[in-house]
Amino acid sequence: MMITKKWVTLFCLSLLLFATACSGGSSGTTASSNEGGKGDTSGKIELRMTWWGSQTRHDLTTKVIKLFEEKHPGITIKPEYSGWDGYFDKLTTQVAGSNAPDIVQMDYAFLTDFARRGALLDLTPYADSQELRTKDHDQSMITAGSIDDKLYAITLGVNAPGVIYDATVFQELGIEEPQESWTWKDFEDIATKIAAAKGDGFYGSADISGATNMFEVFIRQTGKGLFDGGTITATNEELQQWFEMWAALRESGGATSAEVTASTTNALETRPISLGTAAMDFAWSNQLLTFQQVNKNQDHKLAIQVLPHGENEKQIGEYLKPGQFLSGYAKTKHPKEVAMFIDFMVNDPEATAILGSERGVPVNASIREQMQPTLPEAEQTIFQFIDTVSKHSSEIDPPYPQGFAEVDTSFKSTSEQIAFGQGSMQDVIAQFIEGAKATLGSSQ
Repeated sequence: MMITKKWVTLFCLSLLLFATACSGGSSGTTASSNEGGKGDTSGKIELRMTWWGSQTRHDLTTKVIKLFEEKHPGITIKPEYSGWDGYFDKLTTQVAGSNAPDIVQMDYAFLTDFARRGALLDLTPYADSQELRTKDHDQSMITAGSIDDKLYAITLGVNAPGVIYDATVFQELGIEEPQESWTWKDFEDIATKIAAAKGDGFYGSADISGATNMFEVFIRQTGKGLFDGGTITATNEELQQWFEMWAALRESGGATSAEVTASTTNALETRPISLGTAAMDFAWSNQLLTFQQVNKNQDHKLAIQVLPHGENEKQIGEYLKPGQFLSGYAKTKHPKEVAMFIDFMVNDPEATAILGSERGVPVNASIREQMQPTLPEAEQTIFQFIDTVSKHSSEIDPPYPQGFAEVDTSFKSTSEQIAFGQGSMQDVIAQFIEGAKATLGSSQ
């Protein structure tokens, strides 16, 4: 019943968004920057910007906004930030109501969906005119931000998925730190060993069985992408293998219990490794800094390793991913100023120095070169990790298909149902696959 209600709600939001997009949303390409909106009378322009992230990201981003406003006295930017949970649900509602912020932090997973629904500003004219400078950006990241030959997003950094681990706990227990060649079996053994050594209330790892993007790596190791041609490729057997592994880990204490996982959010401050109750978690490389900053045990050193390999994997599942994007809202009254601010975020030396690698290793090659000699140890670790992944990874798959948001929500619900024993694993998995295929099929 819980799944049904969520699907109905999301389906209605999608219909509302689609209807709004079809009702004549502006392409917003080269419109004048003074067509209306706040600031017309005074001559000042007010933009709204939304993003998700930790308090660290909020602090850094608002500092960059202040710097931009100092350099551009005629423009003010109102920040609207939150955590990840519910971010895209809210944005979907705002777009449907023609009230989305002018500047939008976007994720690779949702880029295709929002771009093809007409919600995002085409940045191509501004890149062509070099008002939005991209000549020092990695071409692969330009490609990643483009849909149907139009540039809709500028990447704020390059990331890769990894396992964050408490190196101090490993040292304390005399357990060897994970190696680049480790497998899922190694991960299970290590997580279980840590739980047994530390005792009740301490887990080897957070349970991330409901994280679609980590399951995606598991599937990529079989030699295929998670999605193909607008449908999901994962089989019943592959899903069962994934969920059975995590069920065994919960049983042994190697992963957090269903109750602990349900009380954990995506806010890094709430993660078990941050609270000192687990030794490992799965995250993006740029999050290592925040994990270190919010860790309860400030004298503990955190490190990062690639995701475990499949026992007989057909390809490396690990991949480089554009970190968060910045996009413009298609109906913004000030597209030129939106492009100006995006350019400032990724190309201004002072702005990029403030942001560091919190959102990932900078996309601008000249900025990277300037930053490296001055990096603190933790950021050097991230740069080195990205270097490792760049040498041992496979190509990123195309952006997720339309309808992914609903599938992502359903996948998390599926993991929760299994963890709490609500129905047989086989039945819950079959229900997920049937629902995912129906959603993706109706969204194409």
